[in-house]
Amino acid sequence: MAKSMNSLMDGFKIGDLMNKDGMMFEIGSDDVNNNEEDEEFSYSSHVQFSNEEMLNMLNMNDFEDEEEDEKETVSLCGISFSKLKTKMTSLIPNGKVMKYVKQKGAGELIPNNAQAIIHYIGYFEYRDEPFDSTYSVGKPRSLRLGQSFIIPGLEIGVRSMQKHEIAVFLIHPDYAYKAVGCPPRIPPNEEVVFVVHLVDYIDDGCAQTYQNLTDEEKQLFKYVVQPVKHMFVTAKGYCTKFNYKQAIREYRKITDCLESVKLNDDLEEKEMNELLSRAYTNLGVCHNKENMPTKACLALRKVAKPTAKSYYQYGKALLSIGEYNEAMNEFQKAWVLEPHNDSIKKAIRTTNLKQREYLEIEKRLWKNCFRSKEEQIKVNEFRKAARDLCEKFINNNDVVRQNLSEGFTKEEYEIIREEAAILGLNVVTSIRYGKETVFLQKSRS
Repeated sequence: MAKSMNSLMDGFKIGDLMNKDGMMFEIGSDDVNNNEEDEEFSYSSHVQFSNEEMLNMLNMNDFEDEEEDEKETVSLCGISFSKLKTKMTSLIPNGKVMKYVKQKGAGELIPNNAQAIIHYIGYFEYRDEPFDSTYSVGKPRSLRLGQSFIIPGLEIGVRSMQKHEIAVFLIHPDYAYKAVGCPPRIPPNEEVVFVVHLVDYIDDGCAQTYQNLTDEEKQLFKYVVQPVKHMFVTAKGYCTKFNYKQAIREYRKITDCLESVKLNDDLEEKEMNELLSRAYTNLGVCHNKENMPTKACLALRKVAKPTAKSYYQYGKALLSIGEYNEAMNEFQKAWVLEPHNDSIKKAIRTTNLKQREYLEIEKRLWKNCFRSKEEQIKVNEFRKAARDLCEKFINNNDVVRQNLSEGFTKEEYEIIREEAAILGLNVVTSIRYGKETVFLQKSRS
């Protein structure tokens, strides 16, 4: 009976396609990816097979003998596989996966369980058009090695590469699509050539081993610590590519893993606190980058061993929600630890300036607030002060929330609401621990 798959999101392996009974896909609305903003490379309908970088990969002039006269550009699809083999080296003893290096890479070979980011083009012999190419969708492919996501020969090839290397792999049908092929696009018993560019990789393979731990092992720090360290590598890789949303997911995985373990001694407790503090600090950084200061505050409050970095990030988050006094306290703590840090000094000056500006407007509001019918003549001045407060808040790109002082009358709050609404701001009332707080908030665009 054919294997049924309800969602493409679950993934499948080559072995599933090779099942003698076949596979049946049931595709619904759940298979539509609604998180396109998480993608590092955006889709471009204009990137097709004329892409200059792709043509350079297919350029095989360096494959020709040096003594031959200069001639027109030689493309991969114009060279016979038998000629390719003469200058290729075998990656396995039976010679069924062969390699030719077009451009040398740098550093160590890609780790076995790494997350690889590759551009590739797949060709059959004497065919003008590739049967598969990442360039047709305008972005490289990200895949994890060791999970049977690609044909065996291509996996063997990628495992032999260094970062930034470009190589040509000639793969026998036994290590490609076998005797069955994948009709109609891929004929049976067909040798294939792949030109592969290893753009980058993230050595986070060990992070996946956490999923393979038993429930009992996940409770023990000694089993969890190594996978967690590799999760840090993954998260850092996302940060260097400015993919902060994905980094946030990774740091949350780390905190979830560590907070559920049991500790055997003081040394384990010390190391766990260091790792947790590092994770929560970086989680706060990512939330600040994504303009989510409230979540940044929640993360940074949990830092067990604060550093200048964590104090500074906490201060930034507090400044963004208009908590000037608390922000100044955090920046001062950071400055004590790193008195020569220019970013901290600048943050203190900025906070001091914004604090004075807000206090000045607050004084005007209190001076002109009205508490009886006889004082209605002050309404206009109060409204003007309220509008100035709203306008300064809008023009302050560093702040996303501005608390309002307690003690205003219902009519005074209503004026502030009216002026805020005119300028596109929200007035939000929050009750926490029995205390009511009213604040201005910028509308989400």
